[in-house]
Amino acid sequence: MLYLISGASASGKKTIARAVAERLPNLSGHHDGEKASLTGNNRVPNLERWVEDALALERDGIDLLLGTQSPLGEILASPQAIELAGIAPCLLDCHDFTRRRRLVARGLDPRWPMGMDTFCWAVFHRLHARDPQWEQRVLHGYGHDGSIWGRWGDWQHGDPRWKVFIHDHTHEQLKTTIETVASCIESTRAGRAPLMKEDEWWL
Repeated sequence: MLYLISGASASGKKTIARAVAERLPNLSGHHDGEKASLTGNNRVPNLERWVEDALALERDGIDLLLGTQSPLGEILASPQAIELAGIAPCLLDCHDFTRRRRLVARGLDPRWPMGMDTFCWAVFHRLHARDPQWEQRVLHGYGHDGSIWGRWGDWQHGDPRWKVFIHDHTHEQLKTTIETVASCIESTRAGRAPLMKEDEWWL
């Protein structure tokens, strides 16, 4: 399965993905920044490479936990997404004041200067996680020729397939956030994700 930790910059994706993977068996934790971009600043073509990695891990009985800037809609539009045994999405979020403090503390990437776009992307993640109809055009601009937006483009708010675990960890200690995300994965493993291959979620 692919366990997705989405979020804007400085939401803690990399730290949580690695820590949770160390805690749980048969789970490989990674961050999408580990792969060099193939097309400048466009993250979507690289996303397909991560889906391929998830499929390879599945064959060995291992799940992939991926921290990424890509929201759920980009994953579902990935050509090979329907081959995954399942997809379980999580949005890791924090208050914008916290985000700003973290960005300043770690040093700003000159490619991504901090400004309104930084925080608007976080807002988009929050709304997209709740409503698949929210501003889909934003994602279409980052896609590539292989993206299949029609798989979910007509899904409406409340569709049972669009179920994102949203966790704001602004006021939490790191240990608590790790435990929360790990518990969510364990619960999914014990039950089932809303996006399972056997359910043909794309139909």
